[in-house]
Amino acid sequence: MAMSESDIQKGWIYRTSHNQERLVLGWDRDGRVVYCSKGKDKERPFLNCHVRITGQKFAQRAIGKVSQVEDLKPYLVGNKATTVVVR
Repeated sequence: MAMSESDIQKGWIYRTSHNQERLVLGWDRDGRVVYCSKGKDKERPFLNCHVRITGQKFAQRAIGKVSQVEDLKPYLVGNKATTVVVR
């Protein structure tokens, strides 16, 4: 079941209907959600390049929250997203 756009929160890991995990890093200047993904492998780190997608599409693909990440800085730096994420 799809989520609402208002349910998307920075620092949370979401699971998709294809059993992938996505970590929300924030939003870009155009209001798109910036996230990194690790696919289906639970042992793989979130070091995939940052992706930008509309909030509507992210909400359609996400089925729920998995857990929260307190410190996003290592993920922002590791994914070269420090200049992309504005909020």
